[in-house]
Amino acid sequence: MNVDAIRAQIPVTGTCRYFNTGGISPSLNVVTESVTGQLSQMAATGPIKILDGAAYEERLQGARETLAAFMGADVADVCLTHGVADGVTSVFHGMDWKAGDEVILTDEEHPAVQIPAERLPESDGVVLRYLPITGSAEDVLSRLDDLMTPRTRMLALSHVTTDTGTRLPAKQIVDRAHERDIPVLYDAAQSLGQFAVDVTAMGADFYSCLGYKWMFGPYATGCLYVHPSWQERLTVVPSGVNYGSSEGARRFEFSLMPATHYIATAAAVDYLESIGLDQIEAHARNLAARLREGLRQIPGLTIESPEDPEMNTGIVAFSVDGVDGPHISTALRNHDIVTRPTGMKFSGVRFSVAMFTTQEEIDAAIDAVTEIVEVARA
Repeated sequence: MNVDAIRAQIPVTGTCRYFNTGGISPSLNVVTESVTGQLSQMAATGPIKILDGAAYEERLQGARETLAAFMGADVADVCLTHGVADGVTSVFHGMDWKAGDEVILTDEEHPAVQIPAERLPESDGVVLRYLPITGSAEDVLSRLDDLMTPRTRMLALSHVTTDTGTRLPAKQIVDRAHERDIPVLYDAAQSLGQFAVDVTAMGADFYSCLGYKWMFGPYATGCLYVHPSWQERLTVVPSGVNYGSSEGARRFEFSLMPATHYIATAAAVDYLESIGLDQIEAHARNLAARLREGLRQIPGLTIESPEDPEMNTGIVAFSVDGVDGPHISTALRNHDIVTRPTGMKFSGVRFSVAMFTTQEEIDAAIDAVTEIVEVARA
């Protein structure tokens, strides 16, 4: 994999060491060129949606096809959204809940899932239960077996968690849940684009994705996979100009979609696939291991991300005794290193190691954290 060629596609690599792809990815040239090219064309010739509606729909459908193939799905089973929360909300509000029904979340759930889930008890009397995700994959599966009851109506889990980058054993979870006729909804914000995903082989019922993290698309883009068996069972609650006009998963596209942004996201996906997801994953995991090893040498620092290769990813999070995460993250900016502070389970810092990260950047990050922690704990 030619990292220099990749970095040439990402202008921000010339101005800072960017470790926040898990927050918002830096822009690829192919994405910027796609958006600006489309807008320039419309400025010169008029809005394509009005002048040539068929061509507009063809381009948008092409984006759907690219996104569907990227996750191993049929295009009829994928709709466009504005992010994970859109998809999660459509699923949650499409279910026929009864008082006492239970939903299982991880104990590290992002607000895109956590907040819609918390709203369910307010209106439907749904009980939320939480799955601790520490330990091995077998530990997690064993706890899940203990948590599921005859009242469990859904599992709503992050495929990869936001703060620690813990990768759940997705297929094994689905298999266990389906043995009890429990559907599984995955938040795919931190998975799709980090590594190859096949939702068909996984067996997930719902897979809610966004385009502006590891997929490197524009902000506020996403998509939702809905298994064919659920497409007619879910009630379409939100309404808009497209309400009732589509079949399959597109029933859940209830508002206007910015075609320029989805076409650009498809261009980003094409670029990722030209490199190869397996190579991207291997590169990030190797450098993430180097980062964990270097950080582990710092007194008072705890690696919060898993060491188990079955469960770790390109995300590396840590905490430091007596030093708040926001302080460290802010101090790192003075070294031109961009990270994200964490706060859901611990006050720490999250590094997202991506396809454009270099060994020099990893070593510089280790040196900077070492210096910051030494000063803060002096």
